[in-house]
Amino acid sequence: MTSQPSSSKQPINSNLVRSLRYYQKGELHPESWFSIVESDYTKILDAMNWDSLFPEHGADYQVLDIGCGPGRFPRMLQARLQTTGLLHYDYLDSSHYCLSICGQSLHQPFFPRNAWQTTLEHAEEILIPGSYDVAWAIQSLSCLNPHALHASLARLIGALHPLRGTACIVLPKHEAFFSQVHPAFFQGCSLSPVPCLSAEAVVAALGTLGTITVIREISCTHTISIRHDRLLEQYLQQCVMDSTPLPTWMQQPRLRQFLESYRHGDTYHFNNPYWLLLCTPASAGTGGRLRLQSYIKSVTSHKLAS
Repeated sequence: MTSQPSSSKQPINSNLVRSLRYYQKGELHPESWFSIVESDYTKILDAMNWDSLFPEHGADYQVLDIGCGPGRFPRMLQARLQTTGLLHYDYLDSSHYCLSICGQSLHQPFFPRNAWQTTLEHAEEILIPGSYDVAWAIQSLSCLNPHALHASLARLIGALHPLRGTACIVLPKHEAFFSQVHPAFFQGCSLSPVPCLSAEAVVAALGTLGTITVIREISCTHTISIRHDRLLEQYLQQCVMDSTPLPTWMQQPRLRQFLESYRHGDTYHFNNPYWLLLCTPASAGTGGRLRLQSYIKSVTSHKLAS
């Protein structure tokens, strides 16, 4: 059942307004999007020992999904998990349409519980401190209002169990196409700029909270042929959450030059390095850091930092 908390006194987030307008049936084209980015999800899933987050077979766990979207990530993950217990699944998103689609995607071991139409910025009335074993935000925090970032992350970390709680956050780095396309689009189309938070900004904010964080870098490149105009259009629209058609992009000199900088021959190569952030409250101590590091599969030293 989908519920909607009462309105908050937080300032209006222009990204939220755009998200609500875009993430609707008929506007969103999830299959086109995932035909390009599904390999990213596979790399994210391959980077971690997910069963170790739910070590006791037959035990129940509390899971929170922040910005669930259409639920592709839990759908891919559930096929990999070996746990025999129930994963009580709470999920939130600003889009009622996405909540509905995500709910249909959840199967064993996930047990859908609460579906909240809200955002992390406005979830102070629903997230019970210390209650979640695992929370994840997969490519969903970039739309947070920067002025609410500290409070929002404090709310997320505070919702975790103080000793065993783990947050998994995936965000593009500042250099990624996802991050760079936002200012290019808004400047090129003479629109008011909308902030897009990078992984580095979130790590800095987590540091001010004293959160224990381990970082794994994951490199991804999205390749689209110059002949696939419709696919390119849907990809760009999803990146900026705007239904502006491709011809408008190409008619704007700044945008055309920006896109051409990613063109190599007959294909566009959009580089999108991510940071996979594993976080636990400071109360977890040294044991918490070791626990986070054990969740990440073996990588070369330059790919893992803390």
